[in-house]
Amino acid sequence: ASPMGIKSARRVRREPIGVVGAITPWNFPHQINFAKLGPALAAGTTVVLKPAPDTPWCAAAVGRIIAEETDIPAGVVNIVTSDDHGLGAQLVTDPRVDMISFTGSTRTGRAVMAAAATSLKKVFLELGGKSAFIVLDDADIAAAVSYAAFGVCVHAGQGCAISTRLLVPRELHDQAVEAAARTLAGIKPGDPSKPGTVCGPLISERQLARVERYLEIARAEGGTIVTGGGRPERAGGWFIEPTLITGLPNSSTVAQEEIFGPVLTVIPHDGDADAVRIANDSPYGLSGSVWGRDPERLRAVVEGVRTGTLSVNGGIWYSADAPFGGYKQSGIGREMGVLGFEEYTETKLIATGV
Repeated sequence: ASPMGIKSARRVRREPIGVVGAITPWNFPHQINFAKLGPALAAGTTVVLKPAPDTPWCAAAVGRIIAEETDIPAGVVNIVTSDDHGLGAQLVTDPRVDMISFTGSTRTGRAVMAAAATSLKKVFLELGGKSAFIVLDDADIAAAVSYAAFGVCVHAGQGCAISTRLLVPRELHDQAVEAAARTLAGIKPGDPSKPGTVCGPLISERQLARVERYLEIARAEGGTIVTGGGRPERAGGWFIEPTLITGLPNSSTVAQEEIFGPVLTVIPHDGDADAVRIANDSPYGLSGSVWGRDPERLRAVVEGVRTGTLSVNGGIWYSADAPFGGYKQSGIGREMGVLGFEEYTETKLIATGV
């Protein structure tokens, strides 16, 4: 009751946040476009979608379907395809935009957050990752390592949540390297339109040059390219061989920075606690994986690793109803699931005198 003796009945109401500026990257463009459009529209917002200039047709096709095949009113979904990055910046600074939902690099995410501060608009940021694949000494080493090597080749390694640091027990290091190298050498980059292809091309010549530059840095810092590292003998496309790097500490450039290619770096650890320490020794905290047999040891590792998603013994964390996002410089907020829906709402508390 209030000082005047009025009792209050309180309820919480979720309301659409308003106008959403959605800025999406070129990797997994369909999935990320829908991951933003779906909950934003379900929440009752309007959306201005700015896709990456590398993949404009994915968003344009959605816009055409919305315009021609649905009863969504004109102006609810607005799609701007352009290679002018200034348009994204305009969305971020425009005071008429109430929220920015951005997926992309951490570097650009920092700029988005800083620019959004001018109008204090809400930001959702899903950014980079340098996830660790932790193998405990009681795991099936060959199976775990092969799984990690296969995973780094999916989509040619062009995924922020792919585990690109393989942490293995020091005493099993050579065995793990042999198994990883065997798996990577058996995966040949190929035509992405063929169902059997695991590792397709990189998105652009610029991205190929970026990956090759990181491999040069690895060699310069004393690393060894065990397998891969070159361009496969095939015509057309920006292909690079699945690559395994050893001999570098976690402080090395290729273990700290996101490469966005089919490159796996093997790092030895000295037990469970040391593996957790190495996994957390990163500016990122997006995803990761743990393999082992002892439930208690697995639980301790899971609780110790600071990431937004974590796979245990191959468990699939990705789902449209599961929240996805990261700790630290991997982002702010969550996409998909109930939490992802709530990102596009404002909370209003209503107190009624009774």
